[in-house]
Amino acid sequence: MNYILLYPDELRAESLGCYGHPIVDTPNIDALAAEGTIFEQNYTAHPVCAASRCSLVTGWYPHVAGYRSQKYFVSDQTPNFWQYLKESGFTIGIVGKDDCFDPESTDKVFDEHAYFPLSKNFGGDGTAENNHYNMIFPPEEDNGVDSPIDRLITNDSIDFINRHANDEKPFCLWVNFLYPHPAYTCPEPWYSMYDGCDLPMRDKDWLNGKPYIYELTRQYHLSDKEDPSAYKKTNAIYLGMISYVDSLIGEIIQSLRANGIYDDTTIILCSDHGDFAGDAHLTEKHPNLLDDMLARVPLIIRRPGGAKGHRISTRTQSIDIFPTIFDFEDLKIKHDQFGVSLKKQVEGEVGDYNRVVYSEGGYDTREPQCFENIGLPPIAHEIMHEGTAVYPKIIQQEKSPESLSRTIMRRDRNYKIIFRTSGEHEMYDMVKDPLEYNNLYNDPSYRGLFKDLSIEMLTWLIHTSDVVPQLKEDFAVWYSRDK
Repeated sequence: MNYILLYPDELRAESLGCYGHPIVDTPNIDALAAEGTIFEQNYTAHPVCAASRCSLVTGWYPHVAGYRSQKYFVSDQTPNFWQYLKESGFTIGIVGKDDCFDPESTDKVFDEHAYFPLSKNFGGDGTAENNHYNMIFPPEEDNGVDSPIDRLITNDSIDFINRHANDEKPFCLWVNFLYPHPAYTCPEPWYSMYDGCDLPMRDKDWLNGKPYIYELTRQYHLSDKEDPSAYKKTNAIYLGMISYVDSLIGEIIQSLRANGIYDDTTIILCSDHGDFAGDAHLTEKHPNLLDDMLARVPLIIRRPGGAKGHRISTRTQSIDIFPTIFDFEDLKIKHDQFGVSLKKQVEGEVGDYNRVVYSEGGYDTREPQCFENIGLPPIAHEIMHEGTAVYPKIIQQEKSPESLSRTIMRRDRNYKIIFRTSGEHEMYDMVKDPLEYNNLYNDPSYRGLFKDLSIEMLTWLIHTSDVVPQLKEDFAVWYSRDK
């Protein structure tokens, strides 16, 4: 069986048609859900790109090995699922954004690596005074050959499929799209597709009762100086970016059909984390905010012979993806990790009603090596100076590092709690308040429950605090009962 892991960057679950969005047009992704299993409550391990992807390929939560920054990557010496697949006989390839393995290791781990062409203009063309850091850019052009980056990624993916479709060895391809990661732009007609639509969005009142970190983030983005209509435009373009990626996914699926291997290929769609996309007058993501807009990401598994149109409403995590593949392929996982197989659900069974999932984020002031404004290469300074789109998050980390405090989210079937070392905690009844408007941590009557759930979180943290290397097969104990 071949495998393709489709991985749009910064795609939140709620903005897909198959997850209930009433406006967005995502026919190809929706078709995958109709032909497979959709996991409705799937959570990332971290709300930032690199850390989330490091957890995906190792099965480790960020705290296990310190994968919680944008500058600490997995090496080929670290146990990881991709190397196991390669050793078991798969041709493995990665296309587009890596943000996971260090540069030297990527080419060692993967048989093929189509490099990520970082040509997107993140700098913008204005200053803080006239663009207010809203990250809205003009439309890009797609001529079918190059620009935007996701066009190149799609072409490289199709080329990989064409070259390996008739191989005796199965392949596993990781397709890492850039969209819908901001800056917010995409080609026409997708760029303007949702202009004038009545989009379901959280208003600014959503911020009431939230920790101060939200307001601080808005201050650094100069959000109150922005015309409120810009946030609706942000959301409209974000949806357009998603629809554009959906069209590219359709091209990849068509290449599988044209090569006669669609029914020999399992297709998995997921994402590293979500995006505020203009909701509550917020944009992009944040290292230690774990609202469902950021932490809940899609997971769809379409497997030939598997259940069709199957919906799992219980909680799962993105780190379950590789254990599921390994279970289907009857492969051994050679290191201690925390993902679980979803094979039975893909085959039609129900999920684990009692499962609790976790996400983490943030870093402490004692670990400056984690902060994005420290140790940047020269080219980074060219796109991160004042007036550029990414400047607000850089200056916030420089001027208010305490706002990036370490954070853990715990989510069970009823409640979500978010615990920060800064003391800015959150608690939500996810049954009555799925959009997280009412922070129950401010209600004294819930303090006892919050404490109980925090103790359960501490127990989880102890259980997962480290991993012990596996014993070698030829290991002999130092004692013998026969002596």
